[in-house]
Amino acid sequence: MEPALDDAIRLHKSGNHAGAEPLYRAVLDREPANRGALQMLAMLLVQTGRPAEAVGHFRTILRLDPGGVAGHSNLAAALRLAGQGAEAIACLHRALALDPAHAASWFNLGNGLKQQEKAAGAERSYRRTLNLEPGHSGAAGNRTALREQWGARLDEAERRSAAARLPLADAETRVAAAESLVAVGDPAAAEAMARAALERDDRNHRANRLLGRLLLERSGAMGVQDGKPFAVDRALVEEAIGALRRAVAARPDDDEADWLHVAAVATLVQVGLASDAVLRDGARAAWVRLRRQPKDTVAASVIGFYAYRRDRLVLASWLGRRFRRRFTAAEVAREHELGLWTMLRADDAFFRALPPVDTVLEGMAPLEWRIEPAPGPAGEPAVFFCCDDVYFRRFAPALLESLAERMPGATVAVHVVAPSPETEQAMARWRLDGRLSVGFSLDRPDMAGWTDIKRVTYYASARFLRALQWLRRLDRPLMVIDTDARIARDLRTLRTEMADHDVGFLIDGRRRGPSREITVCFNVYGNTPGGDRFLALLGSYIGHFLAGAEVYWMLDQMAHYAVLDWLNRHEPIRVRRFDFLNFPYCQFVGAK
Repeated sequence: MEPALDDAIRLHKSGNHAGAEPLYRAVLDREPANRGALQMLAMLLVQTGRPAEAVGHFRTILRLDPGGVAGHSNLAAALRLAGQGAEAIACLHRALALDPAHAASWFNLGNGLKQQEKAAGAERSYRRTLNLEPGHSGAAGNRTALREQWGARLDEAERRSAAARLPLADAETRVAAAESLVAVGDPAAAEAMARAALERDDRNHRANRLLGRLLLERSGAMGVQDGKPFAVDRALVEEAIGALRRAVAARPDDDEADWLHVAAVATLVQVGLASDAVLRDGARAAWVRLRRQPKDTVAASVIGFYAYRRDRLVLASWLGRRFRRRFTAAEVAREHELGLWTMLRADDAFFRALPPVDTVLEGMAPLEWRIEPAPGPAGEPAVFFCCDDVYFRRFAPALLESLAERMPGATVAVHVVAPSPETEQAMARWRLDGRLSVGFSLDRPDMAGWTDIKRVTYYASARFLRALQWLRRLDRPLMVIDTDARIARDLRTLRTEMADHDVGFLIDGRRRGPSREITVCFNVYGNTPGGDRFLALLGSYIGHFLAGAEVYWMLDQMAHYAVLDWLNRHEPIRVRRFDFLNFPYCQFVGAK
């Protein structure tokens, strides 16, 4: 062993963590793969309250020794302390697959399950630990504490499960056992017991409701949020919907089953996995539910999704406005999906009453042109992005570098809302850099009194009004891209694909809703009458909402869909549709 490592371990064991840590790090600077130093430093970090940093070192140990059971167990302990409980549990299962008799892994698994209030699994894990190591004081103490908190419920679950396993046990006995298993955090056993109850009586509403809820929890559908990555098992959700429909058929007043059914359908639409048949049946259930629960926003959304899927956007818009009247502005602000539908307008009267885009622009903060790009080849598209100062500092440098690397010599127009002096200096440096032909503009709107949601919606939506101004100034096709994007291929090669088209949109073809179909993370607007007409009408639509009291996130996406729908019905333009799921030209940082 290296002498410095010996010294570090002696200091560590004596409690001198501050003295040991730099010695461990010095060893790793010289020998990054020193497993002894990695292990001891990771342990020290856990002991000094830095488990998240320890996770990285434990992962390095596992890369060096993938089959190390102790490595998996130690990593899991650090993950649990770092608040990553689900990943910790998965890591422990990998450890136990390698060595089912590894007592430390069983102990750590018990701790992880106890933290997640999965008492039945924790009890089994502690028992297994004590079977392997009868003198394991940690397992004995934690099991005692677990029994003090959960003992009565664990005993009841065991008693009911024993009764349910008898050959003549009826459906109600098995449902009661399943519910008691849910109460002690054992969803797998509860699901099996609910299925056993349905073998006795497939119309038992409690068993169907419970099975539906458990399947939804297992499917990943319960945790879906807009803008966050998601992984949903469609087959499980559809099975859950079937169970919930049976529950409602057997007991129409089962409000929980009714709501879960409608919510599951809404989630499937939002993640792009809902079949037309599932949505049709869900919309029927939603109509019935709204009669009993007139302010159920999920049910209203499902009906809106159904109208949208049938390409009846005027109807969806009318229903949304009618439903909106049931809520106060504060209630709408708390319901994201309701806010989205509030921003959908498709009726002719609305569009005819919109102010001209020039009027909207006159009401905005003055646009200041700071840098003019050098003239480029005729017809060559320019790239445009727009953001606030925080987003510029966070993402724009990487985007500009990727543009310079993949598209040398390209014209890039940048608009920043209320830029700092540092941002203006950064753009001045890009002007002199020479790899890109850079344009720069800014505005400084007075946002006093604006809500947070209006402010961020302004950044996302007003950029298309600025895009119109740049399109007219450059008189060249304009490619509008999100600031958090990276360029993977030269976007100018899309020029041929845009021939004879007015606009180009990145389309999510999974029919996830009017605010999710045109993703707006990459759009092309031609310097054609149709391209100008689209952007001008889009600007009027966005301006209408920005000028009002109610404006919500994703206005930019809803506006694109609504404007395109209206133009297609009245003044069709030529649209090039790019596949959002297969677009190799850009990489986007945020979930879309």
